[in-house]
Amino acid sequence: MPRRKQYKISARQTAVYEAIVSELQKNPELVDYDMETIEISVKKKITPRIRDIDKAINNLKRYILVNKEFIQIVNGEAIVSKKDIAKMLKISRPTLDKWIRDGFITPVQSNVLPNAEVFPPDLILEQLQNQKNKK
Repeated sequence: MPRRKQYKISARQTAVYEAIVSELQKNPELVDYDMETIEISVKKKITPRIRDIDKAINNLKRYILVNKEFIQIVNGEAIVSKKDIAKMLKISRPTLDKWIRDGFITPVQSNVLPNAEVFPPDLILEQLQNQKNKK
C-alpha cells in the first residue's frame, strides 16, 4: 500500500505560532527543544474500500450454498459468530474487524443470545452487495 501524501508547513508561518510555543514550553520535557523547527503536517485522507469485494461475495454465496446445514439456526435466527463469518468470507479476523470499523459490515444484536452480536450470512451478503453497488 503506498504511503499517504503529506503536506507540511512551518508553524512559524501561522497566526497561532506564539500560542503553540507557549503551550509546548509548559511541558518540562521540551525545555531543550528548538521551537523554531516546529512543523505542522496533514496527511491525505484515505477512503476505505474492500479490495476484492467480488471474491468475498462469491466465497459467502458458495459457503451458504454448500454448507447451509452447518449454519446454526435458533428460533429462526442464524447464530454466526465473528470467527465463523470470517471463515465463510475467507478473510482474517483483523480484516473483518477493519470492515466492521469502516462500516462495510454491521453485526446485529441477537434476539436469542443475550448481549451477543451475530452475523446472519444473508444480511452480511446483502451488506456486501450494497457496498459493491456504491462503487
